[in-house]
Amino acid sequence: MMQRRQVLRWGWGLLAASASGNVFALDSHSRALRNSEKLIWRERALVGFGTTLWIKAAHENADVLEEALAAAVQTIRRVERQMSLFDPESQLSRLNRIGSLKKPDAELFAVLKIAEHISRHSQGAFDVSMQPLWDSWSKAAAQKNIPTVREIQRARDLVNWRAVNATPDMVSLQMPGMGLSLNGIAQGFATDRVRDTLHAHGIRHALIDAGETALLGNAPNDKPWNLGIESSVLTAKNTQIKKSIRHSEDQRIVEAPVLISDGRAMATSSDVHTTFSDDHRYHHILNPHSGYSPAYWSSVTVLASSCVVADALTKVFFMTPPNQVLAKARSWNVDVVMQDKSGKWIASSGVSLA
Repeated sequence: MMQRRQVLRWGWGLLAASASGNVFALDSHSRALRNSEKLIWRERALVGFGTTLWIKAAHENADVLEEALAAAVQTIRRVERQMSLFDPESQLSRLNRIGSLKKPDAELFAVLKIAEHISRHSQGAFDVSMQPLWDSWSKAAAQKNIPTVREIQRARDLVNWRAVNATPDMVSLQMPGMGLSLNGIAQGFATDRVRDTLHAHGIRHALIDAGETALLGNAPNDKPWNLGIESSVLTAKNTQIKKSIRHSEDQRIVEAPVLISDGRAMATSSDVHTTFSDDHRYHHILNPHSGYSPAYWSSVTVLASSCVVADALTKVFFMTPPNQVLAKARSWNVDVVMQDKSGKWIASSGVSLA
């Protein structure tokens, strides 16, 4: 069983500048390149939320850049202290131990209310009270087994987003034995907060991977960021990167897509890195209603205006049958790139591909 890691690959310069632009456009591009050459680019890598996080940012002033990156790291640590299950003293860990938490930090309360909204409007396809199911699968996997039907049922009886009562004064779990996991939303929230922190420090160009991905401005060559999605199907025929698109009115069939950033946040969930079985049939994404991993998809990427929403919705789309994907994307006002179990990729029409 592997720890979850980022499945977007970062790059730039995959698109050549158009040769058809007029003189003014070419001069503007040259000025932009000269300006970009004045930028100083630096990176931070750190371990957070049980995985490796990474920030790459630029500014003309090295001291300003260092201050911004330090503040970004502190932002991640602040969110961790509230929401990480890897920290036994986080607010979330204490809530799970005791069943209640007085005066939750404002950010934790905000995430719980966002989660409640997404649970309600997805009919419970997203549910932060999934921790008992995760525990059941994790314990069985440690013994190289899968949980019994009875064990799954006992865990499912404790999964109920409506039994999480959150107010600014108190968070309480209404059933003994309940437990929350914010692994499906906290990293998106942290990514949004890091983006805000960098922007507040005057950073205009950055790539943030605080578990999910948010972007500011352009890549170091002054062109849009390009992000390639890792294939989750472990067969040789699906490892090649090709540009092969079949157009229809609403969706496209693509192979190993490379996304061109349009400024929206991106989140990816995959069945490849945290698995409970070698064939990836059972993995960390679990259907709250059945207790088992959904059978439709191997990888889901959501593009949304905020990373916290994109992060949560990757789980919602994992539960979505293929014939309902496009309608659901429209209803949430997002775009998706998804790979099914056979290795076929589909992308909704609003996705820009290299």
